[in-house]
Parts: sequence; structure tokens; C-alpha cells
Amino acid sequence: MATTTITTTKKVLNKFERNAEIDEFLEKSLTEAGYGGVDITTSPVGTRITLFVQRPGLVIGRRGMGIRDLTEKLEKKFGLPNPQISVVEEEVPELNPRIMCSRIAQTVVRGTAFRRAALWAMNSMMNAGALGVEITISGKLRSERAHFEKYVSGVVPKSGETADRIVRRATTDVLLKMGLYGVKVSIAIKNSIAPDVELIDLTGGTTEAGSEHQSTAEQQQQQPTPAQQEQPRPKEGQAPRSSRRSSTSKKESVKEVETTQN
Repeated sequence: MATTTITTTKKVLNKFERNAEIDEFLEKSLTEAGYGGVDITTSPVGTRITLFVQRPGLVIGRRGMGIRDLTEKLEKKFGLPNPQISVVEEEVPELNPRIMCSRIAQTVVRGTAFRRAALWAMNSMMNAGALGVEITISGKLRSERAHFEKYVSGVVPKSGETADRIVRRATTDVLLKMGLYGVKVSIAIKNSIAPDVELIDLTGGTTEAGSEHQSTAEQQQQQPTPAQQEQPRPKEGQAPRSSRRSSTSKKESVKEVETTQN
């Protein structure tokens, strides 16, 4: 009797397929809560599921009933061993492309024009501190022929390592009377990449503080001392006191030389 062996590659592919199905199920179930993503970690004890949402109260429910029902559904539908769900609130939902995609889709479904919805979302993301935003809406927008419109603000890298590290993308679709609309959002995050060079002041404090100390020291050197301020200025046609002292000392030395010669 032939036995089937599952390779490591097949196990990894099955794991990613299951995670994608769970992500799609959660996105449909938690649309009103502002679903922003999921992090699934498998351990010998059980499966740890971390949900990132905008309104965690809608996920937890009254007295935890909502999260209990969600745990039972995940366990029965996907066969997860001992699932443990934790809910995390998104601090800045405007910088999460999945949340913004769902917002645009819900706004268009309510009857708002897609251009107004896209511009409103783009302005809110830029005000939240994004480096750049790009929104693309495609479908039968104004006529029977399908086309797309793109709205761009700021700087959004297109290729290279920088684009892979700082740009977050998400897509969604919404069904309207005219047909199916597709919404794609790309957000460039400012602080995703740490600077390659960082200046450190060894004396303590930042470099700006060090420059301030240097400027104050230079000002103190330029300012006259109290002794210099109290010293009177010489009158017109009169040499300074220091020069007069040097001239009298010279005369005294000349007199001493004359006496020694006599």
C-alpha cells in the first residue's frame, strides 16, 4: 500500500493558504470594526491570533460574547487547535491602507461620489503624517466603458528596496449598480527606515545642545570682563595707561644705566 509523504515545501504552502483564507474570512466578518490585518502564530500550546482593528469594542462585544463566537467559528471552520484571540487597537488608522480601503468602499456604497471619497481619504492620510499617498479607483465610473482614475499626493516610491520597506499597499472591491469597483491604496510611511548615520554627542545631550553651548561660550568670550568695563577710557591726545607704564619703566631703566656708567 503506497504511503503519501508531505514535504516541507507542501507544509509551508498549506500554512500560507490557510492563513490567507483566515484573513479573507476576518476581513468580511469585521468590516464594521475597521479590520486592519491579522498576525497568526502557531505554537505547540495553540494558535495565537492577533487582530488589528480600529474599534476593538465591536469585536469583543458585550461581556466578551463577540470574541467567543469568533473563536468558535475559527476553530470549527479552519480546525485551529486551541485558538487564542487578542485584539489590538490601531493607534493611527489613517496610516493603515486596509482600513482606508474599507472606508472608501463604505463611503461610495452610501452614495457619496468616488472622487470626493478619494480626496477626503487622501487628505486625512497626509494630515496623519504620511510621506505620500496614491489612490486608484477603477471600474465603470462615469460611463459604460471601464477606466480608472488615480489620485496622488506627496512622494510614493515605485521600485527598489526603499519602496518595499516604506510603502504599504491594500486592495478591495465594492459592488455598485454600475458594476464592480476596485480600490487600491498605497501609503508611504516616513519613519519606516532608520537613518544610516546618526550623530552622537559624547559630552552629553544632542548635537543641537552642543552647538548652543558653543555659541554661549563664544558670546561670553566676546563680552568684556567687569575689570575691563570699569577701566576708564583715555582722553583725546593721551596714550592708554598700559603704554604710559611701559614708557616710564623705559625711562627708569635708562637712568639706572647712566648711574652705573658714572
